[in-house]
Amino acid sequence: MEQLRQPPVEYKHGAFRPLLILFLLAALTPLYLASSNIAEEQLNEAASQHLARIYNGLSTTLARHIYLPALLAEQNAVKNYLSDLADGHTTNPDAVNRYLEKSNHIAGTSDIYLMTPHGTTVAASNWNLEQTFIGKNFSFRPYFQEAMQGKLGRYYALGSTSKARGYYFSRPVYDGNNVTGVVTTKISISDFEENWPDEKFEFIVTGPDEMVFLSSNSQWRLRPLEPLSSAQEKALRESRRYGKVKLDAIGISQKSRGGENALHWRIGKSDYLVQSRIMNTANWTVSVLAPTTSVTNFSVLVTSIGLVVLLLAGLLLGVWWQRQAERRLFEIRAREELETKVEQRTAELRLAQENLVQAAKMAALGELAAGINHELNNPLTAIRAYADNATQFLAHGDSETVETNLGEITKLTERMAAITHQLKSFSRKSQGEIVCVDLSVAVENALAILHPRLSRISDAVVEWTPPDSKPYAMADLIWVEQILVNLLTNAVEAIQNREQPKIHIAIRRQMKPEQKDTICLSVRDNGPGIDTEVIPNLFEPFFTTKSVGKGLGLGLSISYRLAKEMGGTLEARNHEDGGAVFTLTLPTSGKMQ
Repeated sequence: MEQLRQPPVEYKHGAFRPLLILFLLAALTPLYLASSNIAEEQLNEAASQHLARIYNGLSTTLARHIYLPALLAEQNAVKNYLSDLADGHTTNPDAVNRYLEKSNHIAGTSDIYLMTPHGTTVAASNWNLEQTFIGKNFSFRPYFQEAMQGKLGRYYALGSTSKARGYYFSRPVYDGNNVTGVVTTKISISDFEENWPDEKFEFIVTGPDEMVFLSSNSQWRLRPLEPLSSAQEKALRESRRYGKVKLDAIGISQKSRGGENALHWRIGKSDYLVQSRIMNTANWTVSVLAPTTSVTNFSVLVTSIGLVVLLLAGLLLGVWWQRQAERRLFEIRAREELETKVEQRTAELRLAQENLVQAAKMAALGELAAGINHELNNPLTAIRAYADNATQFLAHGDSETVETNLGEITKLTERMAAITHQLKSFSRKSQGEIVCVDLSVAVENALAILHPRLSRISDAVVEWTPPDSKPYAMADLIWVEQILVNLLTNAVEAIQNREQPKIHIAIRRQMKPEQKDTICLSVRDNGPGIDTEVIPNLFEPFFTTKSVGKGLGLGLSISYRLAKEMGGTLEARNHEDGGAVFTLTLPTSGKMQ
C-alpha cells in the first residue's frame, strides 16, 4: 500500500505572539524597574537638597531673632518700668510702648510685648492697634512659664489675640535675683511659605502632635496628618495652641518605605516621595513632599523607547545604549537648569547688595546735608554781594572794580561747581568693576565730600600727605570712596569733643612672604577709641554703639563687605597712643608708580 503523506505544518504569526509578548515583558520589565529606581534616586536627591535649603532657611529665620528678648530684657527703660509697677507706682507706659514699637520695626519681628510675673501684658509694640496685647494674660503659654523659670522660652502657636501663626522667644527680666517680668518676641514665619519658589515640591512643618504648622500648600495648614483620637483632640483643644481651628485630618492613605531616609505617601489621589529632618531647637519635623509623577513619566518614557528599539533592532545592546543616551541628556538638562538658577540667584543677590550700598551712600549724603548747605550758602551770599557792588560801581563808571568783582564771582562759582561735582561722583552707582585705581584720588575725593563737616569742628587737623609714588591698587574707586567716607565720618564723630582734634590718613605698601603684595590705607583718630568687647562685633549688620535714632549699624558692615568683594580686608583696632585705627588692605596692581 502507498504510505499516506503528512500535510505540511502551517506556521502562523499568531503562534509567535505569546512568545513575543513574554520576551518583551522579560526584557522591558527590568528596564521599567531600573528606570524607576534611577528616577526615584534623582528625585530623592533633589528632595534632599530642597529639604536642606528649607531646614537652613527656617533655622536662620529663628536664629536671627533669638538674641532680641535677652537684649531688651537688659534695657534700663524696661527694668525701671517693671520695678515701678512692682512698687505700686503709677507709671506712664508710652515711652516703653514706643521703644518696643521701634525695636519691632527695626528687627522686622511681628510683635514684642512685656508681661508682669502674673502673665499680664503691660506694654507692647502694637499698643496703638485695635487688637493690642496690652491687658491680655498669657500665663498659660509655655514660653511664659519657661521664662519665669529663668530659661529661654521657645514656643510656636496660633496667636490667641491676632489669630496669626508665629514663633515665640521669651526671656526673664531680672532685678537682682528676682524675676520682675518677661519680654516676648513673636516672629511671623508665614512669609517663608508664601515665598516658596519651587512649585514642583511641597513642604510641611509639623510638631510632636503631627499638626501641620507651616506648609507651601494652603489646604494642609493647621490640619493633622492623620485623624486624631478623641483624647488627642481634647488635649489639643485644652492647650489652646491652635485656637478653634477645625481638626480635619489631611488623610495619608498609604505610608511605605521608599529607600534610605525616604517614605512614600498617598494624599488624596497624589503620590509623594517624602524626605524629613528633625529640627531639635524648635521641636519640629521638616518634610519635603516630591510628587512621584515624574518617576512614572520617566519610566514610561524609557520603557517606550526600549520597546521601540527592541521591535526595530531586536538587540538588547541597542536598548542599553539608548538608556545611557537618555540618562546623559536628562543629567545635562538638570545641570543646565541648576546652573541657570544659580546664575539668576547670584544676579539677584548682587542687585540687592548694590541697592543696599547705594542706599548707604544716600544716607551718608543725608548726614552731610547740613554742612554741604552751609558750604553752598556762603558762596551764594558772597556772589550776591559782589553782584550788588558791581551794579553800583557800573553806575559810577568804575569798570575796573566791576571786572574785579566779576572775577571773584567766577572763582566762587567754580568752588560751588567743585562741591557739586564731588557729590555727583560719590552718589553715582558702581558696577563693582575691579580695575587699577590711585588710592590718593579716593582719599582726596572723600576729604572733599567731608570738608563741610570737618570745617564745623574748630582746630580740627587732618594729617594727610600723598605718597611720593602713586599708590595703585586693584579695586573699585567708588567703593573705596564710600568706605573712606564711612571711616572718616566715624572719625569726625570721635574727635568732636576732643582737645586738639586730629585725623591721620596714611598709605603704605605691605609685603608678606609667600603672599601677594598688598597696600594698606589707614584712618586714625585721637578720639576715645573702641571698647575691646565691641571690636569682634563691629562689622556685624545692625550693630552700633550709637544712641537710638543716630545709626542703624550698616556703615561698617557694608564697608567690610565691599572690601571683601574687592579681594581685601577691613580691620579695626585701638592705637597704642590712643584713638581708633581702621585699616583697609587691598591687593596691589603690582607696583607703585
